[in-house]
Amino acid sequence: MKRLCYFVNSDWYFDLHWTERAIAARDAGYEIHIISHFIGEEIIKKFKTFGFICHNVSLVAQSFNIFVFFKAFLKARRIIKEINPDLLHCITLKPCLIGGFNARRSNSPVVISFVGLGRIFLYNTLSMRMLRVLTILVYKYIAGNKRSVFIFEHDRDRRKISHLVDIDYHKSIVIEGAGINPDIYKFSIEKKYEIPIVLFASRMLWSKGLGDLIEAKKILRQKNIHFVLNVAGILAEDDKDAIPLELIHHWHDEGLINWLGRSSNVYELIQKSNIVALPSVYPEGVPRLLLEASSVGRACIAYDTGGCDSLIIHNYNGLIVKSNSVQELAVELEYLLKNPQIRLEMGANGRKRVKELFSSILVINKTLQIYKDTIGC
Repeated sequence: MKRLCYFVNSDWYFDLHWTERAIAARDAGYEIHIISHFIGEEIIKKFKTFGFICHNVSLVAQSFNIFVFFKAFLKARRIIKEINPDLLHCITLKPCLIGGFNARRSNSPVVISFVGLGRIFLYNTLSMRMLRVLTILVYKYIAGNKRSVFIFEHDRDRRKISHLVDIDYHKSIVIEGAGINPDIYKFSIEKKYEIPIVLFASRMLWSKGLGDLIEAKKILRQKNIHFVLNVAGILAEDDKDAIPLELIHHWHDEGLINWLGRSSNVYELIQKSNIVALPSVYPEGVPRLLLEASSVGRACIAYDTGGCDSLIIHNYNGLIVKSNSVQELAVELEYLLKNPQIRLEMGANGRKRVKELFSSILVINKTLQIYKDTIGC
C-alpha cells in the first residue's frame, strides 16, 4: 500500500476543505497520514474513524517567530522521514516551504498546493516584503525538484507564482478549488421575506470584507433600502487582522448585523438567505462560501480578488465589484436587493456552473490523477 502524507497548518482547515479528497485517496488504495497542528482530540478521533494516521506539529499559522518555525521544521522533517511517504502533499504556506524543502533535499515526489497566496502577498510592509523575497527563493529551490508539482485554485495565482518562481508550465496545474458536492448542497428557491437576508460567513478578519459590507449597508439605509445582514464566522483573536469581538457585538447592538457566531451548518444559513456576500480583499483561493452558495442557487456578490471571479461571472451567476469600492458595492447590492427575478436567474446559473466545473467529483478525479502521475515520475 502506497503512503500518502498530507501536511497542512490547521486541523480544522483540512477537515473542512480536504477530508473528502483524503477519503477518496484512501478508497483508491493509499494509506493516509496527516501532519498538522491538532488543537484537540475531536478532529483526531474523527480522522481515526476514517483510518487516517495523525501526526501533531505545533505550527502557528500567523506566527513569524523564526525559532518556533525552526522547531516545527525539525519535528516535521523527523516525522516525514519516519513515515517515508510515497508522496507528500503540502497545503498552505509553511507546510509547503518545510515539506517542499525536504522533498527537494531527498529528491522525493511532492505536491505543493496554493490555496490562495495569503497575506505574505497582500501586505507591503518592510517585514512582509522581506518574507516574500525569502519565500520566493525557497519556492525556486523547491521547483528545482524534478518530481515536484504545483497546484493552484485559479489561473491568476498560477500566472503570478509561475512568473515569480519560474516554474515549468507542465509542472503547474489549476484545480478549481476544493469542489462541492451538488448532491449534498442541494438547489433550492430562495424564500420571500419582507426584509431580504444577506449572508456573510467567514473568519472575522478585516481583509474578508465585513467592514466594507457594513459601510455599504449604511449607505443603503440612508436611501431607505433595508436588509438583514446575517454574519457567521470564526473569531481570529490572535490575528493582527482580527475584528475585535467587542466591535462585532457593537455592530449587532446597533442593528447593523445579526451576529450568529460560529456556525456548524452554513448550508442552512445559505438556504435561509437571499444573497451571499463576500467582499474580500484577501488573496483567496476559490472561497468555499461562494461554492456552497452557488450550488444552493443563491446570487453572490464579491470583490474581484483571488479566486472569487474565477467562480462568479459578472451578471451571470452573481456580481463582481472592484476591490475596496464601497460605493460600487452599495450600488450593486441595491441592484440585487431590488431584483428578485435576476437573483433567481443568477442562482440557477450558479448551480449550473458548479455542476459543470466545480463539482467535487471533478476535483477528486483530477487530484487522484496527479497523485498517480507524480508517483510514477
